Amino acid sequence: MALPVRGDKGLQLEELLRAYFLRAGFFVVRGVPFQHGGEDLTDIDLWLYERPTGSSRRRQIVDAKSKTKPKAVERLLWTKGLAQLLDVDGAYVATTDSRPMLREISRKLGISVLDGADIRRIKDSTKVIYANRLTEEEFVQLINSTDRSRRNKDLQLQYHDIKHSLIDNFGEGTINRALEAFAFLAGATVTSHPNTPAAEIALRLSYLGAAIVAISLDYIGSEVSFRASEERHVALENAIRYGNIDEAAGLSRMRLATALVRKYVPSGEASARTLEFAIKQDLKKIPAEIIAEFVVKNTKPEDLFQIAKRLEHLAMSQSISPFDILSGEDKAFVAMLLDYSGIDRNRFANSYVAGAKTPVEISSGNVKDGPLFSQKG
Repeated sequence: MALPVRGDKGLQLEELLRAYFLRAGFFVVRGVPFQHGGEDLTDIDLWLYERPTGSSRRRQIVDAKSKTKPKAVERLLWTKGLAQLLDVDGAYVATTDSRPMLREISRKLGISVLDGADIRRIKDSTKVIYANRLTEEEFVQLINSTDRSRRNKDLQLQYHDIKHSLIDNFGEGTINRALEAFAFLAGATVTSHPNTPAAEIALRLSYLGAAIVAISLDYIGSEVSFRASEERHVALENAIRYGNIDEAAGLSRMRLATALVRKYVPSGEASARTLEFAIKQDLKKIPAEIIAEFVVKNTKPEDLFQIAKRLEHLAMSQSISPFDILSGEDKAFVAMLLDYSGIDRNRFANSYVAGAKTPVEISSGNVKDGPLFSQKG
């Protein structure tokens, strides 16, 4: 992975830390937009997803700043507030500041600090940086270039939305937005002229969309990991159809809408019954059973998390791997999503076949006893 060439030390630090956390076994997304009222307020430098045990999951954020005067205490306070607002499980502040007092303050705030000494150790390691990954800046440049050629911003908006979904009702909320994004992006792949840059970037984004679907399913599955397979099947169907693993809770908004119709619309009772029937019929048409059956019957507890990490890596690799040469597990998962989206597998496979190479083997092992994980807080 080549670090950003724009001379921005902050961007270089974000890429370095992304590589480190990837090496340490996390699923990592860089530059996640935080919105309120439809407006972008700030970016989360790194969003981390971890699977420490079979039934537990951790979401964390990283604030990375590389400045001559980093104002580290202010960043600790700011990150603490943002972590509480996002309701995540933990947070890191990465700073070039090395003053001992930072660790004391970070412990009181319940935040992990990565100081200048930690960052130097990571930077000096020859085992952290990936030689075969695109940087975030290079990836965004490919997206923007394709959108300019099409005279729209469709791919940029999809990329923005799929990243934002990670912090907006993560889990049931994310799964539906990720499935919609995958369907759009896979559709863009098959409608692009084969083996063109447009087909390539749409394929990359399809892999990323599939990766977000996978971690969303992993997170939802952790909530019902001790239930019988039939119950897990129903919970996954409900999450996809109703936005909640409990059908009754998922239908609460519909009940609110129909109650308002009954109260304020002429012939409200009949209109409410018609509306409720139509909504339920549309929800039943969603082929959620395709995904639920695949997950329950064809995956082991660790599989979805590993599939997500591999697909993210494929999306960001300098040499993109066509669909037909993916590993068996990854290909089966993407194929299942294509079936759910109603997109022909052969058309998807034939959209991009140029320069085919065997997928790079991805290492998910931990970096040996790095200072990040031996000196938390």
